[in-house]
Amino acid sequence: MFLRALLFWFALTVAAGAIAFPTTPESQARAADSHRICAAEVESAYLRTLPRTPEEEQQAAAVPFWHRTFLPDRYRPEVLEAVAQKCGVNPVDRPEQRAGLAVGVLAGGGFLLYWLLPYLTVLRYGLRPEPPQEADAVDADGTPLPCLDSAVRRLAADVGVTVHAVLFNAVDTTANAVAFGHAGRRYVELASGMEGLLEKDPAAFDAVVLHELGHIRNRDLDVTQGITALWWAFVALVAATFCLSLTGFAADGAGLRALCLQLVLLTYMVYAARNSYLHSRELHADAFAAAHPAGSNGRTGGSGGEEIRQALERFLGRLAAERPDKGGHTSAWPFATHPSLARRRAALVRPALADEFTGWEAALIGCILTFAVNLVLVHSYDLALFGLRTGILELAELDTLRPVYVWATLPLLLVAGPVIGLGLRYSVLAWRSGHHGGVRPTIRLAGLSACLWAGLCLGCLIHPGPITDRSLTDGQPVMLWQALTGSAGLGLALTSAASLGLCALVALGAEAVALRRRAALLLTGAYGAFVFVGWFPTALPSATAPYRYAVVLGLPLLGAVCLLGARRPRSVRLLQPRVRAGHDLGTVTAASSPLRTPLLFVCHLTTLGVTLWALVLAARLLTFSLSPTPTVLAESSGLMLFVLGIAGAALAPHDAVFRQRLHAAMCCLAGAAALTGVAGLVGGTIPPPLFLALLAPAGGALVSSRVTAAALYDLRHGRARQGPKEPA
Repeated sequence: MFLRALLFWFALTVAAGAIAFPTTPESQARAADSHRICAAEVESAYLRTLPRTPEEEQQAAAVPFWHRTFLPDRYRPEVLEAVAQKCGVNPVDRPEQRAGLAVGVLAGGGFLLYWLLPYLTVLRYGLRPEPPQEADAVDADGTPLPCLDSAVRRLAADVGVTVHAVLFNAVDTTANAVAFGHAGRRYVELASGMEGLLEKDPAAFDAVVLHELGHIRNRDLDVTQGITALWWAFVALVAATFCLSLTGFAADGAGLRALCLQLVLLTYMVYAARNSYLHSRELHADAFAAAHPAGSNGRTGGSGGEEIRQALERFLGRLAAERPDKGGHTSAWPFATHPSLARRRAALVRPALADEFTGWEAALIGCILTFAVNLVLVHSYDLALFGLRTGILELAELDTLRPVYVWATLPLLLVAGPVIGLGLRYSVLAWRSGHHGGVRPTIRLAGLSACLWAGLCLGCLIHPGPITDRSLTDGQPVMLWQALTGSAGLGLALTSAASLGLCALVALGAEAVALRRRAALLLTGAYGAFVFVGWFPTALPSATAPYRYAVVLGLPLLGAVCLLGARRPRSVRLLQPRVRAGHDLGTVTAASSPLRTPLLFVCHLTTLGVTLWALVLAARLLTFSLSPTPTVLAESSGLMLFVLGIAGAALAPHDAVFRQRLHAAMCCLAGAAALTGVAGLVGGTIPPPLFLALLAPAGGALVSSRVTAAALYDLRHGRARQGPKEPA
């Protein structure tokens, strides 16, 4: 939790600092150009008029038509004085000051929002303390029930959580509760429907409130609100910078706007990664509620945590019944703040699911990492100029005019590595608990590697840099794979597969020898940092390379030996699936519409064409034969996500997931088509009549893909199935 937040903080800070370099004022750039031209004129005049030195006399005697091409050192103070008198002081641009200002605005704005968000929430929703009641209510048996405020405070006292105030939302009629606040002031908001829940199902009321108290006890409230505040501050900073680029203040307005568009994509990635983490915190809050006994309000006699678990199951089942169109599921995309209800119910049975590493998380973390690393490496030259201006670096110490300071990426690598390593350890625990839907862990690991590889490639496409372009480093390799192959796609694939495979071996070995939890966490986290730093050979002094790679290769071998040598019963084998997750499968009905065979053929042919188009775009992007501008990336990503969504709908386990994935896929294609049309209209490449005419093919692609997905879905589940039927 804290490592993910630290990675997001580092990435946003690096991005905020990068804004400083293309924001050189136009007046500053003009003054620098004028001074440069004036100084060149003065130096040229002195080159022609200054007397020759003895060395120059010898050169002139040896070479016919010799003329002076550079200024001798003995005359340099005189020329510099003349330049200062005629041209004035040279205006030196100091982007480090603007970088400090941008980072200060980000940090200060984030802290201010963190402190103000609770008060803004209270004002926005009109939250008020619960109005006093003359007498306590009674349940169906006539047992007196405490007021909402008293019930919440008693539960908080039982679990050792301090609540500053219990606030009442009279507008929200659902049975819901929300914990929010900052350090020192924790609030619990209760919707008006919680009063009815307290009367009808007191145990469910306890479960909902304990879930929110779990957020406070687990300290994820501070992390979530801090990252959210920092994210909003970064969004405001990017928006202000984009507006500044339109005013003509910056000398490189076009470059500043291009950077802002790249940073907008980064904000989406950080937002999605944050919400992916929120799934884990919700599952931990459920586990906290289920681990505490019921009856804290004096009604059930303290029957233990099983009653709370059952009450939470009932409450989640009620939520599923209230959302029949979604099958009790929330969005499967990473922008959802809560996990699916099916996953929450499964995590109550298998707590190891709370921290399982998902493919979305791997892809998003990989994308954020390569984006930020490229952003740092691209500005290595600016770091060198800063070192020369401040005297930290001497000119003689520069080996090349294109320095690449890989050591500057160490904060990112030392955080991203443990995130991946610990994520693999939690996935190993989930595999041991038997939750993998019948999929072998090796296949699951291959899927995670593919997702991480896709994220690494996407980050390099959004912001190209030395990771994939060796021309920016004078041919010097930045990553280890660049010495093995010239293909960026293949190199990043090897990096992701080797990273996850090695981390998984270490995690499996740690579990095989039954290391203590804290020791296993420390081992897998530290090893993840070693692996990610190891992919950048020049990040640390070359003298440490043998020791680093000895650790990177030695620990997995030791883990494999421990795994093979550990004596365990067959029912506890780590690499064999044992239990198929069969919870909440939903219903399956026929999804195809009756169409004539020629129309079906046309629909399937159209879907095949769209799929091939998406594959060609993906291949061109991965081979860097297509310019990865932000608009092209957004359009291509929408088309590829559409194809993936259609494929996911065809592979859906039941109707609710089929409809959900189908709607998400159509939204992706509609967004990509709309962005293409708007970009064409703005750029003048698509006239308005043609834009309207292209709406029909886009709609046809949507309908055709829906027909194809439904046909494949019915083919998987039985073509002639009528009415709802529970799958086997």
